[in-house]
Amino acid sequence: MNQNLLGVTDIEHFHWSLAEADVPTSVELENRPVSVPAAVELAIIEANSRKVRATVPPFSSTNNSAMYSAVKSANWPLVGKASKVTSGDTTVLVLPTSASEETGWWTKQLLALKEELVTNGFSPKLAGALTGGVGEMVDNAWSHSSCDDPALLVYQVRSKNFAFSIADLGVGVLESLSKNPKYDFLRSSMEAISFAIQPGVSRLENGGMGFATMLQSMAELWGNARIRSGEAALIIDRTQETTIKNFIYLPQLPGLHVSARCSLEAPRTPLQKQASS
Repeated sequence: MNQNLLGVTDIEHFHWSLAEADVPTSVELENRPVSVPAAVELAIIEANSRKVRATVPPFSSTNNSAMYSAVKSANWPLVGKASKVTSGDTTVLVLPTSASEETGWWTKQLLALKEELVTNGFSPKLAGALTGGVGEMVDNAWSHSSCDDPALLVYQVRSKNFAFSIADLGVGVLESLSKNPKYDFLRSSMEAISFAIQPGVSRLENGGMGFATMLQSMAELWGNARIRSGEAALIIDRTQETTIKNFIYLPQLPGLHVSARCSLEAPRTPLQKQASS
């Protein structure tokens, strides 16, 4: 069997480069540290490989980072019920399969996230807003993925820094929006994502997909966000004075993958980094 390699480069800015536009069956990370979105993306690839290729070899990697190990140990999406894995500053949640399932458990997890943000320097108001953004993204997975498999949430909280990533194995943004006659003209994931980030756009008539709220919250901080579905991704970078927005084409990925990170402190300039080294 042809072993397609996934090369992960410039991970912290959410760029992936694949050898072929196909589901990889082996991964080489060259022992580099793995960020939250990179670890989740690898989990998506593995989960999809299990679903579409019953004989696919075991997923393997030379990377032994704490982040990657935590996500792997959650055994997503094979876990039969909602579960939680905590490893250092990383939390991995295999979510309930619907909003009506284990609501008490999910509410408890959101409260724990808010408390952790406050403990790490975020004001209660900002911690509540960030927690609300995460909750909206999870609601989006429940409302729009049209998938029986649970969604995955991974987050990392450090002093004045927060990163999270949510993924599902559902139909993706294009197919979801196309179920609404208003958007049945869409023909690509790139078009669908450009519409999905607008307030009120949804396959449902009573609300949007939550992206506008989440992106607005992140834009207030020194961070970035990435929305990936199908062959397309939108990257919004607010780590400089001017916000940069880029649409890029990537190999097909099932479902929807949303990642964001933010900081209470502005990134250091190259001169500041040089002075401190």
